Amino acid sequence: MIMQLFPLSFVAPGSEATVRDVRAGCGLHHRLAAMGIHTGSRVTVLCADRGSLIVSVAGSRYALSKGMAMKILVGEGEAGVA
Repeated sequence: MIMQLFPLSFVAPGSEATVRDVRAGCGLHHRLAAMGIHTGSRVTVLCADRGSLIVSVAGSRYALSKGMAMKILVGEGEAGVA
């Protein structure tokens, strides 16, 4: 079975998802990894408002732009989709 991937920005607030891929350049990839956002990590979307998302990763909260969130792919069936 092929897993469908979609951007983190499509995850509904209050839902949790598992990161399956990060399609970003080297700099952003390292920045996200420093936040704990990497393949296999669990991310909870706390708020999705206007141009940004507030997410929780391993007990810490971070604000991501929608553009950044579009580069973080999560798997289908693991989160509520907005």
